[in-house]
Amino acid sequence: MATVPLDPSPLSNLRLRWAASPLPRALRQWGEGLLALLPPAWQQRCFPPVRRLWLGVSDTGLRLEEEAGAQRQTLGTLPLDDATSAELLASLRRRGGEVDGELWLSLPARSALCRNLVLPLAAEARLEAVLQHEIERQTPFNAEQVVMAGQVLRRDPSAGQIEVELAVLPRARLEAALAVLGPLAGQLSGLDIDDAAHRAGRRRNLLPLHLRRARSQHDARVRTVVLVVTACALLATGLLSLNNREQALAALEAQRDAAFEQARAARALRAELDASTAASRFLEAQRQQRPATLTVLEDLSRRLPDDVFLTRLSIERDRVTLSGLARASGEVIPLLQASPLLRAPALAGMVQKDPTSGRDSFTVVAQLAPGVADEPR
Repeated sequence: MATVPLDPSPLSNLRLRWAASPLPRALRQWGEGLLALLPPAWQQRCFPPVRRLWLGVSDTGLRLEEEAGAQRQTLGTLPLDDATSAELLASLRRRGGEVDGELWLSLPARSALCRNLVLPLAAEARLEAVLQHEIERQTPFNAEQVVMAGQVLRRDPSAGQIEVELAVLPRARLEAALAVLGPLAGQLSGLDIDDAAHRAGRRRNLLPLHLRRARSQHDARVRTVVLVVTACALLATGLLSLNNREQALAALEAQRDAAFEQARAARALRAELDASTAASRFLEAQRQQRPATLTVLEDLSRRLPDDVFLTRLSIERDRVTLSGLARASGEVIPLLQASPLLRAPALAGMVQKDPTSGRDSFTVVAQLAPGVADEPR
């Protein structure tokens, strides 16, 4: 058979769920978008399209066509009995130094039968067994007389159905076509029928597995290496960009912290200046409400007679203390009471006679009158 049996195992079911989900298509479109970012020369070099050489059997020889991606061109016709045909095909497969192209056989559409079947969605897990049963229902052959290829065309999970194409080729026609090719049959990688679906780009492989030429792993290894290198380069670029962004962020955070520190220092300095200004204004207001020391001295010198001697004068805030000698200490109090600068003058302590001068030694305590400031001169 030309198809690989699908094992209804958990892993197989997981693959089916993956194939039925929209993720494969989204990832394919994403990959195509990334590939389109590369220059065309790089695309051709790193991700070359799949090359196939198609052989078509005709009365005049082998019709040769080359397929590379979406492009397909006719190269000419090779004689069947020419010994150089194999060498020419080998050179064409290596043309341009590219990886070997696959050699496929194309048979006319009338050589095979194709049927589109609508099956339950659960049939996909055992698609080959279901298609073998459908061969006897849809074709005049049994499963042993044909080779087949099944391909899921559409999945409809909402309706629980899948649309599958069943293509069958009689073994007699396959063997006849391979006999015409002779030694070239051993180099075939696949077989398809030349119908509308084939020309639209859809491929089916009706060649049995044991007859297919082993695919070269060189192309796969090259692509794997390119993908790994590209992924590593993208990862390194991303890590470098992330590191640069982290460094820039750290620098911005350091600048922000420094600016915040300067702002805090400026606010503290301003608060200190405001406090100093407020204290200075308070002291100035207090000073403006009390007379100056010189004003108090001038007032006392005018009011006290010449026979009163002051030995001590102390002004502490709004408290005035006078100590001195007078002929009669009782005369000092009325003189001080007449002063507008002093309030409630009174003797403090006992009045004693000075043994040297014979005068009274007195101490007077008074309060500075509030609201009395110096008059401007």
